[in-house]
Amino acid sequence: MTQSFEFDIAIIGGGMVGASLASLLAASLPQVQIALIDSQPFARADEIHFQSSFDARSTALSLGSVEIFKQLGLWNLLQQHVTAIAQVHVSDRGHFLGGVIDAAERDLDAVGYVVENTWLGKVLLAHVQAQSNIHCFAPAQVTHIVPHEHSAQLHLLHTHPEKGEQVLLINTSLAVIADGGESTLRQQLGIGTDVRAYEQTAIITNVEFSEPHNGVAFERFTDQGPIALLPLGESHHSSQAALVWTLPSAQAEEIQSGSDEIFLAQLQERFGHRVGKFTRVAKRFAYPLQLTLAQEQVRSHLVLMGNAAHFLHPVAGQGFNLALRDCACLAEILRKAVADNQSLGDLSVLQQYVAMQALDQEITIEFSDKLVRLFSNNQLPLIALRHLGLLSLESLPLLKDQFVAQTMGTAGRKFHWKPDGFLAAEKTPAVDPASKIIPHGSSHFDVIIVGAGLVGASLACAIAQLNAAQSLRIAVIEASNSAAQFSGDNFDPRVVALTHASENLLKKIGCWNGIANERVCAYREMKVWDGEGTAAIEFDCADVQQDHLGHIVENSLLVAHLRKRMDEFATIQLIQPAAVVALHSEADMASPVRITLNNGDEITGSLLIAADGAQSSVRELAGFATREWDYNQQAIITTVRTEKPHEFTAWQRFMHTGPLAFLPLQQNGDAHQCSIVWSADNDFAQELMALDDEHFCARLTDAFESRLGKVIRCDQRYCIPLRQRHATSYIQQRIALVGDAAHNIHPLAGQGVNLGLLDVIALVNEIERALVRGIPLHDASILRRYQRQRLAGNLGMMSAMEGFKRLFGSRSIAINWLRNTGMRQLNSVSGIKKIIINAALGVP
Repeated sequence: MTQSFEFDIAIIGGGMVGASLASLLAASLPQVQIALIDSQPFARADEIHFQSSFDARSTALSLGSVEIFKQLGLWNLLQQHVTAIAQVHVSDRGHFLGGVIDAAERDLDAVGYVVENTWLGKVLLAHVQAQSNIHCFAPAQVTHIVPHEHSAQLHLLHTHPEKGEQVLLINTSLAVIADGGESTLRQQLGIGTDVRAYEQTAIITNVEFSEPHNGVAFERFTDQGPIALLPLGESHHSSQAALVWTLPSAQAEEIQSGSDEIFLAQLQERFGHRVGKFTRVAKRFAYPLQLTLAQEQVRSHLVLMGNAAHFLHPVAGQGFNLALRDCACLAEILRKAVADNQSLGDLSVLQQYVAMQALDQEITIEFSDKLVRLFSNNQLPLIALRHLGLLSLESLPLLKDQFVAQTMGTAGRKFHWKPDGFLAAEKTPAVDPASKIIPHGSSHFDVIIVGAGLVGASLACAIAQLNAAQSLRIAVIEASNSAAQFSGDNFDPRVVALTHASENLLKKIGCWNGIANERVCAYREMKVWDGEGTAAIEFDCADVQQDHLGHIVENSLLVAHLRKRMDEFATIQLIQPAAVVALHSEADMASPVRITLNNGDEITGSLLIAADGAQSSVRELAGFATREWDYNQQAIITTVRTEKPHEFTAWQRFMHTGPLAFLPLQQNGDAHQCSIVWSADNDFAQELMALDDEHFCARLTDAFESRLGKVIRCDQRYCIPLRQRHATSYIQQRIALVGDAAHNIHPLAGQGVNLGLLDVIALVNEIERALVRGIPLHDASILRRYQRQRLAGNLGMMSAMEGFKRLFGSRSIAINWLRNTGMRQLNSVSGIKKIIINAALGVP
């Protein structure tokens, strides 16, 4: 007799992806009934004993995956049998360049972890069987799926331990297919696949060697394919590792059929002696490799997950980690659907999941695919590009940070699948400035911010809007008489290219709408080219599913709205004009920091934050050490009118004398005006400044290669000396530096203000964390955590800008060739371009 069951969600496939999804959904939606179906019988939940096996297969867990397992409450159990990866060594066989990703350098316990699949599966299945809203059917085979208008019907052959084989029907609002890369159900439903054949085979096994692995994972690229060695054993003194050896299929078959001794000898020859001599090999498995992508991931009441949706090359160990992020995203979307009274299988709901994960999937897939193609090719231009890439990993920290974030699974957005993951935003009511609760002349504040410019005002507002900060007293000290007034008649010469992260901060503060309603210009594309060659790179917001790459906004407009917003907070007192002339910081941690103003007043605070610009008086008075040097260049800034419209594109031409940028402006639909930043060597800059407007516009047209036709006219020009400056530390006892007070960089990428606003975001997050946990603001851990987040990233950006300046400032023929070759190749690799765009957007 056929039995029928009703479930909200049915997951077909009880492997690591299916069990992880079931666990996430059970935690996210405890009211939902879930069926988990697998063709193999499940061990009982109380049979979670474990014995490590030399023959076991393993998985590399990224830090992003570890975070998900921590939120599930499974990590304490999982980590009993994992191997921490302390270092990742990337190398190119036959060439001297390589890169190292080190956990200690990043203040991390590990850059990832290796776990035996057997242990991960046991922990997941034990957890699944302990959940009251998950019902397991195993062993059971789903023979076919019948879609209906409001549900999907699953036909099962289920083997019951007492009743024998049964035919079951399961009606469900959502059926999840997670039955692997060769999914029979995907084929049955007529869902096609796009396949990229690598003509390679992966030999997967475990090996033993003579030296301890010391927690180092190796990714060695050869002309035949990559070799990955992942450390195994719960001690760094262990000498075992999981091996993934990728070879051309014909050669793999030959090696696979050879004896253990021949296999180890050939591995030794290809890998080298970094772990000593290979002494033992476990049972070997061979898997033909191809990239398989389902042409449809969702249909009404149906979604494909894991390898059934995308089966990746194992080169970077991204397959399971991507699938786990997919699971977390789907759980988040379904949770929102329940809150909105939508059906879990509604096509519009599932399309939201696809849209939200599209970028992560595309970048991860392209990253893995292009990595293996790039490093398995011996054409001269690609060898040069490999060298440039590996050199950049070690010399340009920003690029390395993005590469590391991608491999560690920390580059993407945070997921909110848990019941407490959704926080309602609260609006701060408008406050009459006359009703400020801080009495005039009050001398003690919780937070003192020196500088009411863009960064300082943003910081004050961001702190004041925190729910946990409603009782804080905030002083903002500004030396100038008044803020620069925004004029709607003419464009200001100084503008900011705001990233998405900066825009989101201004939205959170509550002043973005007012700014956008007055005058901003969104740019959708960025075009960069080498003035000394023929190479170019183009970035388009459509590549990352955004409607813009950023906004060009005038400084005075931003500051005007931030000052207005400051006035609306009762907890902020602006002290203006006033300058800090003395600073007194006691050795006793219990004593507040005390400052003297030029009007003779003294005020004290629990926390002093310097946001007073590149010439910061607080930084100098506190004795912060800096590293600085002149570029021997000056930046000419002005507003110009061009013959052709700017196409809502940011343009930049690199020349050996310095970069030239055209940033689009817009007023009442007029798209013929741009703000320019022309960085030039000192003598050349003075020569340009000495020209009259007509001749300057002519020189500018030539330098810009007439990309927008003639430059018709220009406004008043300003010339700013360029100097790089970076504080060696951002913090002292009770004192922190933010923005230009901490770091002042070359304007070639327009990142100065955005870096300052990222400082604001990081510091505010730490202040909020402290307030919620009852930690006093003078606690040193707050500032240490802030510095740990921002110093390395800012230094990376500064190093990258210095590297670009030197790279494009060179007139060497060899460097010119390498530069142009690299740019052309980079422009053709969409996955890496997307990583760069996301880094520039400043959002996860």
